[in-house]
Amino acid sequence: MRFLNYKLPTHQKVICLGNPPFGHRGVMALEFINHARSCDFVCFILPMFFESQGKGSIKYRVKGLNLLYSERLEKNAFIDFKNKEVDVHCVFQIWSKKHQNKKSEFSWYKNRHKEPFGEYIKVFTVSLAKNRECGKEWIFNQKASFYISSTFYKSTQIVENFEEVKYQSGIAVVFTSTNKALNTKLKKLFKEIDWTKYASLATNSCYHLGKSHIFQALYDHLNSLKDN
Repeated sequence: MRFLNYKLPTHQKVICLGNPPFGHRGVMALEFINHARSCDFVCFILPMFFESQGKGSIKYRVKGLNLLYSERLEKNAFIDFKNKEVDVHCVFQIWSKKHQNKKSEFSWYKNRHKEPFGEYIKVFTVSLAKNRECGKEWIFNQKASFYISSTFYKSTQIVENFEEVKYQSGIAVVFTSTNKALNTKLKKLFKEIDWTKYASLATNSCYHLGKSHIFQALYDHLNSLKDN
């Protein structure tokens, strides 16, 4: 907490490296990053919330810094006071005030007021879970092009019917094009995706998929659709 009261030097180049306290849903870690925004680079171990690409992701609340690099920590990356290895799911990120990541990334935050990739798909959240019911139109009245579970362990894949969705919560994807050949390519693309590379990993070792992950997967494979 003393760090938040420390005045960082501004007349020299500074790299801030650390593992700040996370706080509830990463709020304390966010305070630490924003306090260090005058530094040339901020390199922190952070909670998995900072990996999320959802429109409400905490990483979009970082001020004056650009995300250059993000990597999930390897298994058993921590050691406790008894010198015992401890497995805590976290990410290591590098932020910079002057440099930007040249790799293009789909930003759900920037697209939150519109429906991206509408020429290819529409995406709906569907659930019959208690207190989370939504998207019933695509459960009972209409059939989506495919469904995928929003929570899974180890791996998941797209399914044809909502009844196959785990935990009664998932995502419905509807193809919007009348081009059957294009829709066939889309279906094949989504079948072959390794969803562990896109889903958010929680501290309890389960993965979570949201609309942003579907859009990111499509964004990453747009060239393959256009080339064929």
